[in-house]
Amino acid sequence: MKKTLLFLSFLMIATGSIFAQPTTSWDDNADVLWYNAQASDFTLTTEAELAGLSVLVAGGNDFLGSTISIDGAMDLSTHLWSPIGVDATNPFSGTFDGNNHPINGVYVDLPTTSMVGFFGRAINATILNVKLENPTIKGDDSVGSLAGNVWQNGIIDNCHSTGVIIEATGDNVGGLVGDLVENGSIFQSSAQGSVTGGSQVGGLLGSPYNNNTISKSFATGTVHANHLAGGLVGASVIGFPGTLENVFDNCYSRSNVTVVNGYAGGFVGSAAALLSINNSYSTGTAIGPEYDGGFVGGGGNFQTANNYWDTESSQHANAVGDWQGAPGTPDITAKTTTEMKTAAMVSLLNAGDVNGPWKMDANINDGYPSFEQGTSSVTQFSKSNVSMNVYPNLFNGKINIDADADLNSYVIYEISGKVIQEGTLKGKQTTINTQSINSGIYLLMVNTSEGMISKKIVK
Repeated sequence: MKKTLLFLSFLMIATGSIFAQPTTSWDDNADVLWYNAQASDFTLTTEAELAGLSVLVAGGNDFLGSTISIDGAMDLSTHLWSPIGVDATNPFSGTFDGNNHPINGVYVDLPTTSMVGFFGRAINATILNVKLENPTIKGDDSVGSLAGNVWQNGIIDNCHSTGVIIEATGDNVGGLVGDLVENGSIFQSSAQGSVTGGSQVGGLLGSPYNNNTISKSFATGTVHANHLAGGLVGASVIGFPGTLENVFDNCYSRSNVTVVNGYAGGFVGSAAALLSINNSYSTGTAIGPEYDGGFVGGGGNFQTANNYWDTESSQHANAVGDWQGAPGTPDITAKTTTEMKTAAMVSLLNAGDVNGPWKMDANINDGYPSFEQGTSSVTQFSKSNVSMNVYPNLFNGKINIDADADLNSYVIYEISGKVIQEGTLKGKQTTINTQSINSGIYLLMVNTSEGMISKKIVK
């Protein structure tokens, strides 16, 4: 056995990697003949067609109002991948549905470039059912296996990356998404692998800013940073004067975290005031020379409810490494490994709700609580460029909608994806009665005569 391990080690040293890095580019092997400017729905069946999407977006087509679907497994390992959406000028703004087909071997080698991943920059985009296998991503700032930067009303739903290798030199680096900015959502998604970056580095997400939600999602593997790292999220609202709260609900991290300087947390590295963490847990180690904690590296005045960490596997007696807020105890409870792997733990995470998302199977997730993954949690419509105003931002008994297209129907979802309220609409202006909805953060999706619009709403 030792000889075998030594031989494998020798191979890795001699070759640099078991798998050779491609040297040619998908840009030079792309097929764009599938594109029809008169159509809005496209189905891609080959790797060359998928590469054509990247070429078309780089050329200025943001695909706003269009849906791109994948039909069949894809192997992208033969050429270097160019991210779909390269910058703020040429982002992707459509709907992308991977249909749970595996996309293997994405290799991005742009060590001095920001906004790097399978997608580079996505603005007002919906990305669904993407299954990345063995992605290798090298970049600077805003780096993730699925997307480097997701901006304004972005929805990531049922997207998973396994065998992740991310090597970044800058900040906002995540196993799945680099940074999530303004009214974004990550639903039932995950990343598993190795993530390395400068600062604000997380197993799933590097940094969220201003009114974002992560729900039913997880990360496993290793996270390493020079400064600020967390098992699930690197840092929340760092370096931005955010005005609205980020919410992490029903999530877990089993990542092991190390930092050279600064904060290391089993779940989140640095947590600012505009953050709420609920019904979540962590198990990984968090090691840093300054402050480290089993759940949070450091922060103050953030809100917590019904959270837990494994004191044995994390080797941490404290949930928070450096508490900077007003005197008080965050709602993060210590548990042993044995206690974490019980039906009672599942009941706690579900807050007594027998229909809650948390489940337990001794053969899944090493016996720790988990949740079912599968299909996207939100019914999708064709996305559009319709203008719609929803007010007030903080609603009470009603929501007013004003659009420039006919309104057909609406659905209000919890952040878990559960339908709370739905109905039909008429005209271009209407009011929805929301008296029966409890306080919380919700996703409003409105189907119009010109397509679908989604908005984050808060009661």
